[in-house]
Amino acid sequence: MSFWSDLFGGKKKEPAAEETATAPPTTKAEAPNTLKPEPPPKPKPEPRKQQQKPEEDEDMEGVQRLLSRKVERVLEQLGALAARGRTGEEVPSLTVTLHLAHGHSMTGEVVDYVARESVLMALGKEGLLRSASVAYVDLSTVVAVSVGNADKLLELATLVRPNPTRQDLVALQEKLPHAITEQFWPGEASLGGRPLRFEVDWVGLDDEPGRRALETAMNVAGHAMRALAQEQGREVLRKITTLRFIKGRDTRAAVEGETATVTVAPGSGDPTVSAFKKAFAAGIR
Repeated sequence: MSFWSDLFGGKKKEPAAEETATAPPTTKAEAPNTLKPEPPPKPKPEPRKQQQKPEEDEDMEGVQRLLSRKVERVLEQLGALAARGRTGEEVPSLTVTLHLAHGHSMTGEVVDYVARESVLMALGKEGLLRSASVAYVDLSTVVAVSVGNADKLLELATLVRPNPTRQDLVALQEKLPHAITEQFWPGEASLGGRPLRFEVDWVGLDDEPGRRALETAMNVAGHAMRALAQEQGREVLRKITTLRFIKGRDTRAAVEGETATVTVAPGSGDPTVSAFKKAFAAGIR
């Protein structure tokens, strides 16, 4: 019977007491944490702010005062500078590169110059400004001249635009608004209307840096007014009737009523037509 009892499940076997007592409680096995912690997100690189150093601004301001001259004229002035140096006068040392018609170039200092004929160069060698080598260059083969440390050219008066005088700026102060008015409202002044006017507060602007900055601000403001009138119509000159120029900490423009005030900051960098036009447009909405 025990065989049939076991076969049909008659009597169940009970688990041994020892197994019940000694079997450890079953716990759900935790899977090992194979996921690596995510690294913190990398900070997005901030856009690099273009900050011009004051020294670079000053150099660029000086370069903008240079005048364009023919190659022969530049070499003539460099030759005259060398001649002054031979007399014992302290003159700036200028490194130049002559670019020749056949595609070659040579770098050094101008030692002598003969008009319409040749130029004598002391050649640089292995990074040195001077060496024992010289070159006699046919002037007709020189197509361009590059000048290192171009700010030193400011000592050559014939290559530099003269600083504007107060009289020059007073004339510009009258010329620019008159030209703008005549372009969009011909005969406005002669008909007794209200032509555009420029006003200048000369306090802090009547020196060389101030006059140069004022000249630039006047020209840029004039271009901005002309561009705005072309875009929005000549009625712009009815909404802004006066441009007033004063000295300030930074160069900017703002409109109040019918007057646009342009703040001039010598040495702070030149203004742009787009910035002034945007300021004028914002003030007349």
